[in-house]
Amino acid sequence: MFKKVGLSILLFIVLYLTYHFSALKYGISQGIGQAKVLMNTVSIESVKNNPNTPDSVLQKIAFIEEVKTYAYDSIGLSETDNYTSFYDQKGKPILWVVTASPEFQIEAHLWCFPIAGCFPYKGFFEYEKALAEEQVLKTKGFDTDIGEVSAWSTLGFFKDPILSSMLNRSEGSLAELIIHELTHATLYVKNDVSFNENLANFVGKQGAIEFLKHKYSDTSLEVFTYQNSLLKKQVFADYMRNQLKTLKQFYDTLNISLSIAKKRQLKEQQLVQIKWGLLASSYFKDSTEAQKRLAKFQPNNAFFTGFSTYSKQQTDFHEILKNEHQGRLKDFIIAFKKIHGSG
Repeated sequence: MFKKVGLSILLFIVLYLTYHFSALKYGISQGIGQAKVLMNTVSIESVKNNPNTPDSVLQKIAFIEEVKTYAYDSIGLSETDNYTSFYDQKGKPILWVVTASPEFQIEAHLWCFPIAGCFPYKGFFEYEKALAEEQVLKTKGFDTDIGEVSAWSTLGFFKDPILSSMLNRSEGSLAELIIHELTHATLYVKNDVSFNENLANFVGKQGAIEFLKHKYSDTSLEVFTYQNSLLKKQVFADYMRNQLKTLKQFYDTLNISLSIAKKRQLKEQQLVQIKWGLLASSYFKDSTEAQKRLAKFQPNNAFFTGFSTYSKQQTDFHEILKNEHQGRLKDFIIAFKKIHGSG
């Protein structure tokens, strides 16, 4: 009896590992990549005490510490040991994510893993592996995109380090990034990446504005510069949100009797119109740098699914903050922590 039970359990384990072999292999690879980062971090104190550390680095580290204190005390984010260590990227990116969407549909392709859940992206610490994953998806007919990652949250499993590339950001952008990632560490809903990213984006931006006003003043140049950058990004977001609706309507009304070649031709015409329509928007007005970025910009369904994932709930959160919490971001956070069992 016990032998049969033991054999059944063993068979179950073998079948489980066989079925999830790819996910297991990927998990091990990501674990190794994360371990390499963690093993090469140094404490913030050692960076501060190193006489060769540039003043610019010390100033940005001190700034991050101010942001963390404000995020904990004034916004209500959970205290962690994140950003108490430093990792020197030596000028190189260290993580890439692959996103994908069906060729004639705006819908995120999901990667699902045991325990962790499902995600509309897949990260890689090796660029070659990201390219290989992208190639597999392309052969299956997916639109794809590979993007560099400037920061990520391990959701409390490890101490997330300050990455050297973070220090190249402006104060507003850096404050937004730190608060964004601390929001993930505070509240993260399994299998709802869209909610998690929208919430972190919203809190990151609102928190950064509040912090800069606290550190400087409501009318300071720092606040003006950051809010102006947000306004420019909003122009881009508004344009893309409208184009997303247009593209969805295009796919919904696309004649299924058309040949694949004809569908691709019509789709390409839509995407070209979207790309060059940006030139007529104020986002690119008097901006040579923005026009250079446009030359490299190749919108496709994967881009639009990613855009939707990160931005579609921003208006809703603004309304909740304004109408239910009278603009008090800390009350907003407390309410969401209660709803999702994190506070």
